[in-house]
Amino acid sequence: MNDNNGNAADSDANLFHPGGGFFEIHVKGQLDSTWSDWFEGLEMKLLDNGEMVLSGYIVDQAALMGVLNKLSYLNLTLLSVNKAKRNIKRISDGKAKSLSKI
Repeated sequence: MNDNNGNAADSDANLFHPGGGFFEIHVKGQLDSTWSDWFEGLEMKLLDNGEMVLSGYIVDQAALMGVLNKLSYLNLTLLSVNKAKRNIKRISDGKAKSLSKI
């Protein structure tokens, strides 16, 4: 599949609506893991400096805006939003392990 520029499209994009994929959202402030369900199951990684990174698959731009709006409602400062490529690497036990690249 090619994008509008004739380039091969990201393989993750084929699984989602336009604008969807794997995202990493970096914010100033932290929440405990009980908030994960409210953020549609995104992984929440707390950093030592008082910041937090939410990561996971978001189906489209509307869902991304929903997550960003929730962060705003909680008065968390948005530091960055990055769409990252996800590569699946097979490990010795036969299970897939996900690795992200920006």
